[in-house]
Amino acid sequence: MESGNSHVTVSDIAEDKYGFLWLASQSGIDKFDGYTFRNFGMWGEDKSKGLQTLTALQIEASLDGQHMWVGTFSGLSRLNVDTERFEHYTLPTASPFNKQVINRIKTTHDGKLWIVSERNLYAYHEETNSIELISYLPDTTSTLTDVELIGNTLYVTSTSGLYKLDLIKQTLELVAFEGVNFTRLVAAQRSRFWLGTATHGICLFDPNAKSEPITRLCTSEVHGLSDNYVSDILLRRNGDLWVTTERGVNILTAHSPYTVLRFPISKKDSANERFSSLYQTQSGLVVVGTKDNGFAISNPELSNFYSSEVGDGRIVGSMAHYKDNKVWLTNEKGLWLYDAVDKTHQGPFTSSGAQVSDDKANDKLTSLVYDKKTETLWVSTRSGLAKFNSQTNQLDIVALQGKSGYSINIDADGDIWYGGYSDGVFVYRPSEGRVIRQWPLSLTTRILFESEESAWLSTVAGLHVANKLTGELVNVSQYTDKITDNTVITWISRSKRGGYWVGTQAAGLYFITKDGDDLSSLKVTQIKPESRLSNISIGAIVEDNEYGLWISTIEGITYLAPDLSSLSYYGAEHGAISTGYYIGSVASTDNNTILFGGSEGVTQFTPSQVTNLKWTPGVHLTNVKVVSRNNSNSTTAERRLNLGGKIALNDNDIALSIEFAATDFMNANELRYAYKLVDFESSWRITDAKTRVATYTNLNPGHYRFTLKAINKENEWSSDEAQLEVIIIPPWWDKPIWRVVIVLIILLLITSIVWFRIASLKKRSAELALKVEEKTKDLEEVVEKLTRLSTQDSLTGLKNRRYFTQRAKAEWQEFQRHGHTFSLLLLDIDYFKRINDEYGHQTGDSVLVKIAKILQSSLRESDVIARWGGEEFLILLPSLKEQEAYWVAEKLRKAVASLVIDSPPYQLNVTITCGVADIKNYDSIEACIHAVDKKLYKGKEAGRNAVVR
Repeated sequence: MESGNSHVTVSDIAEDKYGFLWLASQSGIDKFDGYTFRNFGMWGEDKSKGLQTLTALQIEASLDGQHMWVGTFSGLSRLNVDTERFEHYTLPTASPFNKQVINRIKTTHDGKLWIVSERNLYAYHEETNSIELISYLPDTTSTLTDVELIGNTLYVTSTSGLYKLDLIKQTLELVAFEGVNFTRLVAAQRSRFWLGTATHGICLFDPNAKSEPITRLCTSEVHGLSDNYVSDILLRRNGDLWVTTERGVNILTAHSPYTVLRFPISKKDSANERFSSLYQTQSGLVVVGTKDNGFAISNPELSNFYSSEVGDGRIVGSMAHYKDNKVWLTNEKGLWLYDAVDKTHQGPFTSSGAQVSDDKANDKLTSLVYDKKTETLWVSTRSGLAKFNSQTNQLDIVALQGKSGYSINIDADGDIWYGGYSDGVFVYRPSEGRVIRQWPLSLTTRILFESEESAWLSTVAGLHVANKLTGELVNVSQYTDKITDNTVITWISRSKRGGYWVGTQAAGLYFITKDGDDLSSLKVTQIKPESRLSNISIGAIVEDNEYGLWISTIEGITYLAPDLSSLSYYGAEHGAISTGYYIGSVASTDNNTILFGGSEGVTQFTPSQVTNLKWTPGVHLTNVKVVSRNNSNSTTAERRLNLGGKIALNDNDIALSIEFAATDFMNANELRYAYKLVDFESSWRITDAKTRVATYTNLNPGHYRFTLKAINKENEWSSDEAQLEVIIIPPWWDKPIWRVVIVLIILLLITSIVWFRIASLKKRSAELALKVEEKTKDLEEVVEKLTRLSTQDSLTGLKNRRYFTQRAKAEWQEFQRHGHTFSLLLLDIDYFKRINDEYGHQTGDSVLVKIAKILQSSLRESDVIARWGGEEFLILLPSLKEQEAYWVAEKLRKAVASLVIDSPPYQLNVTITCGVADIKNYDSIEACIHAVDKKLYKGKEAGRNAVVR
């Protein structure tokens, strides 16, 4: 329900020809395109628009994916996925007491559709579009549950045993296991099949083998199955068998069919999760339906990462390799020893003064290093440097009491390098029990040894190299401008290529090389600067045996191929932690397992076992709508068009909306889309997953082609494109044949009139021509004068308020339709009333005229300036944003301020105050003008001779 599906119970799942999922539930059926759900419930007055009853029990797609067969408590229906129209079928019955409850709908490998309804077995005949009763179970106390074609034999399961169909007699004959309640039937290899039961789990049966008790053929709770009641079975293409029960999802692998693997679907306790259905999509995704928690989607091919909590803690802040496949790690509960193979742990171990329930004490552990020479574990804590006491299984603070640590390492001499939060970096010598060196640095994230006496120190304020013998501290920013004191360095490690990998916080990934110890030869190269790695925090970097990089980030895990050009991202859908990983929390074991620690536990994986699948989602149109206008009463109405490859619109169809989606159910919200209407627009429009609709209005008659494609977060375009041909049919009078007819009629009419009037026209032609010429000339002069008077200010010669209003409305329409922006300037002459009062209105008029000329000469031809009223001028600046308009206003202000107005006998200097606004910030012209007016008065109040935006 939280995801949008109409009911929490998902009883069955199917997939249509577009790759969209269809879910049967107690509220009908839902179509899911990866983003939204479209529900089809019970019919109303139009029976073709709904089901006979609300609860859908079964759903099965036709072979071509064009139709959805739906089974309910009241019979069988079929939905066309394009027209979204239902067709309903009446099932013939063997008894008047039979109901129409559909228990199972299934297509066998020969393409035949079978329907199981209580005790009856039906088959669908496509050539006659009819349902035939094939056979029925005589036992009135039992019902049929499933059907499967094994070879040429049709087997049928029931609540009282396993049957097969006798094609000649058309009767059901008991094969085996009389009295056993079977729930599901799926074909296996070598004429065998899997049987789901209500009491014995999952059973593998060979009809050609010697009869054995069913308990010897089954995998049940005794063998690790989550429950003996099997609700569904899915045999994947790789041979793995997925089994859902009342209490979990189980996997019986192809190489070990009697070994049960439990598969977690959600964070909800598996004992409380009741599973109902399984489905494998064409792309290999497995969809799992539940009885009370909706559905989940998994990609088994991508589940290469294993994430889990350790002990009772979740926040894995640091790790260090111990021996073999074991690592030391810390979380909020203390110190743990974790086995990456058995996935077991020992602990927690805490400091001698801390208890497991003491939250303040348990957050002290920040970083680990294991000294293999002395077999000693050193720990940096918020309270100082600690050492693990293997005798007491506790941590003892041995040095740097009260110095909060963040990173730690031990050099070849056995000296401990201790990176603090704010106290700098210390070098502690255990053999002498004293600190031999300290550097005042910001929080130090990692310490990497360059030699026996020097080390790289990555900090939140750049990268440094320190020498414990000389005390020298060198800032790398002296030799490169790519890593500065403002760069937060989160990681540095030595590369197998020769050089160093450097990770940062939202500043990218770098590769550093130098000649020997000469830092002046330092070369810094940013890797994939255009990728997402440049905008997120890097936690740790591990280089595998193939020179590929595994990078933990705040978003998940990223893989950079050895060629340093191909990136792959792994998130929660692959088994990684969705909330990301911590800085420096990483370890590698002897069997090449990599472990990253984060806020929700630890993620482990083996690089050689990680599978990368080619991203090939289907891209489809999900909904096409048209808004039509009724020319007789000017009302509008919206209608939905059938999905297909072509649509035709009439001249009264004024708006077209096309909704779309890509069938990448695992990463749907991270996709972007590009679309264009060919022959209407030349460039692609880009949109995100939240705005998956293209809208076009008032298209001219003609042929267009709408094209759509998708791009994922790795900037990889989908190979599949969705296309729709759009034909705009012109009105009848605009068609070529009618154009010719109309033109011919007009020509004929004109010719007739001319022929009848030619005599009189010749007689008066000279006189009439002269009079027309005179009148036309007079009329043109009058029209020109009237036009000028109606649109021009008589004093300044500028356009008037009326003309400006017309132009502003036209620009507003362009802005609404095409997004062509513009800005407005409102100028006012400072102290103009004082000029009129002191020098007279004639001088005031002279000031207005001369300022109008200087303003007009300083603007572009495309700009519109008008006298708005009194001493106010309003200017429209097409295509200019607010900042650009501000520059224009400043130019005008300075031009006026530098002008000396000669109005004998006076010479005046005047200034102007201006308000600036961008139309994109307002919902109307009037609102924008009101805004610049307020800004103008704000400038007046601030002292005048100013531009306010």
